[in-house]
Amino acid sequence: MVPRWLVALALSVGIARAQFGTIVGVVVEQSSGDPIVGATIRLGGLPHGAVSRRDGSFVLRRVPAGNLTVLVSAVGYHPTEQRITLGSGDTVRVRIGLRVESIASQAVVVSAARRVQSIQEVSTSVSLVDAEAIAERGLTRLDEVLRYVPGVVVTGSQVSIRGSSGFSYGLGSRVLLLLDNFPVLSADNGDMSFDALPIADVERIEIVKGAGSALYGTSALGGVINVLTREESPSPELRIRALGGLWTLPRFETWRYRSDPPRLGAFDASTSGAFGPLRLLAAGGYRSDESYRDYNDSRRWYSFGKVTYELSSAAQLRLVAQYAADNRANWLNWRSLAYATLPPLTTDTTDRIDSRKLLLGLEQRTIWSPALFTILRGSIFRTWYTNTVPPDSSGHVSADATQYNAELQASYQASDQLNVTSGANLLLNAVESPYTQGRRTQAITSVYAQAEYRIRENLVATLGGRLDNVSTEPTAGLQLSPKLGLTYRISERMSLRASIGRAFRAATVTERYAALRFAGFTVGINPALRSEVGWSAEVGVLHTAVLGGREWTFDAAAFVARMENLIEPQFVVDTTAEIRFVNITRALLPGIEITVRGWLWGETIGVESGATLMAPRDLVEHATLRFRHNVQWNTRLIVAPLPRVQLNVDYRFLSRVERIDERIVQLGLVPDGDARVPIHVLDLRLLWDVPVAVPLRLTFNVRNALDYYYAEYIGNLGPTRQVSLQAEWRLR
Repeated sequence: MVPRWLVALALSVGIARAQFGTIVGVVVEQSSGDPIVGATIRLGGLPHGAVSRRDGSFVLRRVPAGNLTVLVSAVGYHPTEQRITLGSGDTVRVRIGLRVESIASQAVVVSAARRVQSIQEVSTSVSLVDAEAIAERGLTRLDEVLRYVPGVVVTGSQVSIRGSSGFSYGLGSRVLLLLDNFPVLSADNGDMSFDALPIADVERIEIVKGAGSALYGTSALGGVINVLTREESPSPELRIRALGGLWTLPRFETWRYRSDPPRLGAFDASTSGAFGPLRLLAAGGYRSDESYRDYNDSRRWYSFGKVTYELSSAAQLRLVAQYAADNRANWLNWRSLAYATLPPLTTDTTDRIDSRKLLLGLEQRTIWSPALFTILRGSIFRTWYTNTVPPDSSGHVSADATQYNAELQASYQASDQLNVTSGANLLLNAVESPYTQGRRTQAITSVYAQAEYRIRENLVATLGGRLDNVSTEPTAGLQLSPKLGLTYRISERMSLRASIGRAFRAATVTERYAALRFAGFTVGINPALRSEVGWSAEVGVLHTAVLGGREWTFDAAAFVARMENLIEPQFVVDTTAEIRFVNITRALLPGIEITVRGWLWGETIGVESGATLMAPRDLVEHATLRFRHNVQWNTRLIVAPLPRVQLNVDYRFLSRVERIDERIVQLGLVPDGDARVPIHVLDLRLLWDVPVAVPLRLTFNVRNALDYYYAEYIGNLGPTRQVSLQAEWRLR
């Protein structure tokens, strides 16, 4: 006799199978009907995804039955969404047409709520940079990419979203950085390693603005940046990109540290393909830059790999590996404004920095039932660096830092109206360095949950929170980060959003325990540092209008953030260069942000423009917050005078920084350190899709075409004029 439990199990499996279906489709160009290869297909709120093959076809198996939203995007096309109804055990066939469009429209995001969403469903502001924008501009580092995003300012190695950060030589980022959803802030300094990211193989970069700790925990005080690499191609593919260029000689004789223009170059190659249930992506690249400044040259290498294995129709395993090496001169600041491209006379120009970064990430996605799927994620991110100064010398620096991350995330569709995302996370930072007096560790454990409830068909409420425990806090280390959001879809073309949330950033190991000489300063330890905390809120509107027969997208937001316990370097005595990191600043950051994109005169001239206006205040000193720009404006024009030819123009403006740390100037640590002006940068690009058998695009790029001179931060001249030629091949 068959045991009852076996009969019950068989019945439950049969019922579960009956609750799933299959989607078979094809993606084509809307006007010509030609198949689109490499389009990304996702399902709203679900982990399913696919990439279209050579003939544009795709298959999504084991899809929960019910009403679904299919989200489709591809580089160079306007993304779209299509609603379908899938019955239990059925197969639905769809044909999806995409319209050619050079200006990216923001339609699909995954970072705002840790699941796939249409942009109209997100309650916070999100900016998106796609692969086309990165390739057209000839960009090779993340910091270069972020300079073109409204509301984002890059100061040296510091990234600020809506004024959340000023300048602190890269220590303690208030913006969380992810690579394919794995955290990649260093374990010691909590800083971003721009050169450790495979920019040539990025599909898109999502920038979530405002407090993000409710889902992401520490460091998401100002927002979250998620760098998402492209999916592995289902058919063999080879991509090659080569770039060569130079820095033009400056107009001032005292700035010319050499007689010939300094050169730069980059080379990237990647290949992708599928072998049954196994999909592979492998990439590597090299960058060399002699720099517009003396003793600022660099050589960088990187390799990147992604392997996805379909364990079954309901389970997927993915491995991500990244390694980068950087050998560069140890530039800190200029000798003086008169010699802005030369280091101080006391600089040891034989000293070089050798740094390495390694990321290993493993992720398993499992669909347990039509209502439940889980993601199990683990990663190791290791950074180590040293300089060439002998270890027994006072100028020697070195560190070996490793971040261990483990996370379990679950998404449960309780009903057609309610979706719950929850999880648990363990983050361990381990640092071994002479300047931290041996080995230091920091553990952060957390649980989180967020519910999205559809009150009405066009009204969604989001309520969530995260509880973190920080082991290095001097007192109780618990941090509670709640969030509340609303989205109201007035029509298919207009949606309103509002949100409020709390965020925090735990002090880094370096900020607490570092005792060293750096950039002319003596840094002392402060184990009593507390976490930075803050609240941010915003209201916004997203509207798509048809003007002159073409779609225009308008996005506007009003926001405010209040931050406390901000960690800043403070001079122990105003007459010495000894500093210590302390919780000293309270800040208020109100502002508005407006972006617009669309086409004029058919598809002859495209416009993409964004402006951020802020009034950042230091509530302790009752003055403007240091190292902030009150106005930022980015504009891009695309002119298509001929088939296969485009002229792109980028203009970036940043208002003059009103306040810096005057004590650095008063102590004479950086001569002419108070020199600062508004920033005006004009970039020009000419793109030509060469009509040859192998798809080839040539890009002639002139960055800072007017050779405008400005100080990016204290004692540091911003990049001068750069001229380059880039070639891209794509073989399928």
